[in-house]
Amino acid sequence: MAVTTKKDLETLADMRLGDASILFSTGRYSAAYYLAGYSVELGIKACIASLFQANTIPDKDLINKIYQHNLNALLRLTSMEQEFQHDRKADSFLDANWGVASQWTEASRYAVWDQFAAASMLQAVGDQDHGVLQWLKKRW
Repeated sequence: MAVTTKKDLETLADMRLGDASILFSTGRYSAAYYLAGYSVELGIKACIASLFQANTIPDKDLINKIYQHNLNALLRLTSMEQEFQHDRKADSFLDANWGVASQWTEASRYAVWDQFAAASMLQAVGDQDHGVLQWLKKRW
């Protein structure tokens, strides 16, 4: 198994959002929806990677929890959950965008998503001023 670094997760988060945009532009709305949400998972995991210290063995329970795909649960593993709640209260657009993005699950890949749902997810994740991934990028 390859080691995934924090930088790998950051790069993959950006790549998956880019892939989602390309898929959306070709009418592949379900794939675009899924990959846009997946980019948030990768972004949160990049933030989690910041918590690890060199030359220490992380808690096994924490490691197991990192391998889940629930965005709310992953966010709780970071040290920024309170900051995110505060920023969402201060920014209604960020709050609305999280409302859309947080509906994503790993099982989303098995659903058929229409153009509206995919566009909403892409906007929620990728908005340059109020998007969920932008918020995460400022903290990773």
